[in-house]
Parts: sequence; C-alpha cells; structure tokens
Amino acid sequence: MIGRLRALSACVMLAYVVIHLANHALALVSLQAADALLGVLSRVWRSPAATWLLASAFVVHFGIALHAIVRRRTFRISRWEWAQLLLGLSILPLAMSHVVGTRVAHELHGVYTNHFWVLWSLASDPWQLVRQFALVLVVWLHACIGLHFWLRIRPWYMRAWPALYAFALLLPALALAGAGVGLGRVIAIMEDPVRLRAAIAEIKPPSRVDVAELYALSDALKGAAFALVLGALAVRVGRQAWRRAQAPLQLYYPGEGTHRLPAGVSLLEASRICRMPHASVCGGRGRCSTCRVRVVGPDAHRLPPPGVDEARVLERLGSPAQVRLACQLSPPAGRYQVTRLLPATAQPADAYRGHALALGAERTVVVMFVDLRGFTAFSEKRLPYDVVFLLNRYFRCAGLAVERAGGRVDKFIGDGVMALFGLSCEPGVAARQALEAARGIVHALQELNDAVAGELNVPLRVGIGLHAGPAIVGELGHGAATALTAVGDTVNTASRLEAASKDFDAQLVMSAEVPKLAGWDPPAGAHLQPLQLRGRADPLPVWVVTRLDTGTAPDA
Repeated sequence: MIGRLRALSACVMLAYVVIHLANHALALVSLQAADALLGVLSRVWRSPAATWLLASAFVVHFGIALHAIVRRRTFRISRWEWAQLLLGLSILPLAMSHVVGTRVAHELHGVYTNHFWVLWSLASDPWQLVRQFALVLVVWLHACIGLHFWLRIRPWYMRAWPALYAFALLLPALALAGAGVGLGRVIAIMEDPVRLRAAIAEIKPPSRVDVAELYALSDALKGAAFALVLGALAVRVGRQAWRRAQAPLQLYYPGEGTHRLPAGVSLLEASRICRMPHASVCGGRGRCSTCRVRVVGPDAHRLPPPGVDEARVLERLGSPAQVRLACQLSPPAGRYQVTRLLPATAQPADAYRGHALALGAERTVVVMFVDLRGFTAFSEKRLPYDVVFLLNRYFRCAGLAVERAGGRVDKFIGDGVMALFGLSCEPGVAARQALEAARGIVHALQELNDAVAGELNVPLRVGIGLHAGPAIVGELGHGAATALTAVGDTVNTASRLEAASKDFDAQLVMSAEVPKLAGWDPPAGAHLQPLQLRGRADPLPVWVVTRLDTGTAPDA
C-alpha cells in the first residue's frame, strides 16, 4: 500500500510539474500567451478538488519519505539513492518561498500571480533568481531518478528510453529558456515607467506589511519541515536502540561467515550493513526481484509469509518456498542461512530473467549432443575467417532446428551442440521434439552443404546422440557465465551415444527409451542393439539410425 501511495502521489505531482514547466516554456512565444494558458490552468488547479488532490499528494509523499527515514536501518545506499534522497529533502526550502509568494499570496491578499509577478521578484533579487532556477533542476532530477528506478525493470522501458531521455532533457531546458526570455521582457517593462505602472496595477501587489507576513510564513513552514525531518531522524535513532536491545538476529552467508544484527532489519539492509554487495535494481521496493535470496536454517519456519506484492513477484518467477525477496523479508530473531541468488552486478533485464527450475530440481529430460564430423581436419587447412563463418552457419542451422522443435540450446562446445528438451513439457512431448530437431538438423545441414558445395572437398556430416532420463536442472556457473543447464548420468550418457555414432558411422544413436516415449517407429535400416558404455554396469539398448533423412518423425 505504501508503494502504491508513493507512486500515485508522485504521478500527481509530476503531472503538475510537467504542465507548469510547459507553461514556462510558452514564454518563448510571448508572456501574453504564457499568461493566457496560466489563467486556464489556475482555474483548474485552484479548484477545490484539484487543490485537495495536489495538497494530499504532497502530504502523502512527504509523509512516506519521513516514514522511510524512520524505518531505514542503514544509510549505506547507492549514489543514485543518496542523490534522490538529498534532492527530495532540498525541494522544500527551495520551493516554499515560491509557493507562498504565488498561491498563498493569491488566497490571502488577492494578488494576481501572473508571469510578471513571479519574474519581477526574480529580477529584483538575484538570490531569488538562483533559487528558482535551482528549484526547477532539483525537482526535475528528483522526479527523473524516481521514474527511472520505477520503470527500468519494465520490458518496454529500454525501447522507450531514447524518447523519454530526450523529453527529460528538452522540457526543463525549454522551461528555463522561456523563463530567461520572459525575464528579459520584464526587465524591459521595468525600464518603462508607464508600462511598469500598468503591470503593477494589474497584479495588485501586497503591501510591505503583507510581504513581511508572507516571508515570515515561508520561514515558519521551512522550520516546521526541518523539525519534522529532525524528528524522523530522532525516532529512527530511538528505534535502532530499541532493536539492538532485543534478541539478536544471526545470519550465516556461505563463504562469508556469520553476522549478528538487531532483529527487524530486512535482509537487503543486512547485506548493506555488513558491507556485502547485494543486487537491488529497483532500490529495495520489491519490484525487480534481483535481490532474491534463498533462506534456510533452524529458524526458517518462523519467517513471516510473503506479502501480496512479494508473493506476486515470486509467483511470476516460479520460486520455491525457500526463496524470498531480501528487501521485503525482515526475519525475527533467530538463526538463518542466506544465499544471494543473483550477482551484485545484476541489471534490469535480470529482473525478468529466470526459470521455474533455476534453483535446482530433478526432471525427466531428453538430452541431445550433436558433433560435426571431420571438422578438425577441415579447419587446419582453412583461414580463421572461413572457419568462423562456416561454424556460425552450422550453429545457426542446429540452433534454429532445436528452437523450432521446442527445445533449448544449452551450449556450444567446440564444433558440438548440447540441447535440452522437456524443461517445460512432458517426457513424451520432449522425446518427439528431440526427434523432430534431429531430423531438422540433418535437413538443414544438407541445405548448408548445397550452399557451400564449391568450398568443401567432402560434405559436412553430423553425429547425434539422444538419451532420456532424470537429470538435475538448474542455473549453474558464475557471474555472466551463469545459465540454465542439466547435469547427471543422463547428460553423460547422451554425450557417449553421440561419440558412439562415429563408431557406427551413423547419423543418430539413441537409447531405446527415446522412441518408446515418442511412440516412433525407427526408419528402415535402423537396428536395435545393446551397447556397453563406460561407467555403466549393464549394456544399454540403443537404436542405431544410419540415415535419419528417411522415414517420418512423429508430430511433436
């Protein structure tokens, strides 16, 4: 609820700021045009409903900021979060004089607050001029940082980013340029006594006493805001002291030792307090999932259940019960083992990266290994460019055949390919997909041979091994090299069947389990025989298919 209120209040105030800056930019045309639009906008924003909406948005947003200060356990945050925090706190002292000098002056003293009134005060006081121009930049930067953190995990954001970036640069630049041009026109009016008297008569300025009262009100409001911020910091200090007096929280990070912390901190805050890098693309607001962790231990049963927003993110990822969002989980006192599941360098794209099997599961899969025959001898007599060109053509043929059949290319190994089938479907479907992919690879290689026939002494040939069985599936690796893969005896057996295809001079060698699952009758010329494989006590029944480009494959 707090996150939604923060976003809603920010959107209301952002709409006001965008319209306000656009109005200032219109001064590039003329002050009369800017004042005409300002008159229309004033009737809207000064209506009771709009006044209540804007004031409520400000109070809610400022209140949530104070609430965040009270609840924050550490100020070890990123530079961008520091920038947004400091910019946000500096808005009130910069904006208060402007708000009091326009809206409050109009309500209390009937001042007609057109562009001349605002720019006249700036022309008369250089400090006011600096403060107003700084206010535009501070408000806009604060809003842009907040929007960036909010939207950068959305899949569409990077596509729209160039246009949004251009808008973010142009709008304040045009607004400041409009204010500068308008300021020059006001100075010209000030140099003409007749025009100046007419302009002053139109705005109905307050008396000196009224101006002093307005300044006093502005200072009082600034003091109140400052007192609220100091009060929030004081409450935070007291809350921290109370937390430290409670039973301790013991967090064990594999390879990094055990840390004792006051209960009530979130796991993301715990990482920052302990100076351990921890990914958090959205800034700890429970949107991106990049801070997710695996939590086990003797007291794991005491963890509070996920909230609505956290549960929705975890459900999207298909995460098991032990996986939680570090920014949303504040464990009670006890002992826990915490494992960060993404590298600290995770990017916005990683927020949607993930698979239901990523954290490890046993699953029946069909594993395919493909090897290009005689390519080593071919590559020794060719230029590096020719080798790379031909290999990429071959990898593209194999990869497209696997993906079109519904499988997943696991990795390219030298001139070989490993593919997985059945990560998200039943074993029977996976077996049919694997056989369809094998036929697709053979047919695609024939087309490749026809395309480069003039460059090859002998046609390219492949040997394929297929095996079905249980395997451990999960994301394995380190850093950028982490990927979803499978390990276990099924994978090793498929690799050895691919190696056996060379001994049989066959295009495909597969365990008898694969056609059995697929409901496929092998083509003419295929034969079933036992094959003794290294590491297995008993011979494995395998089908040896000399030519895969005959017969038909079952529908996947």
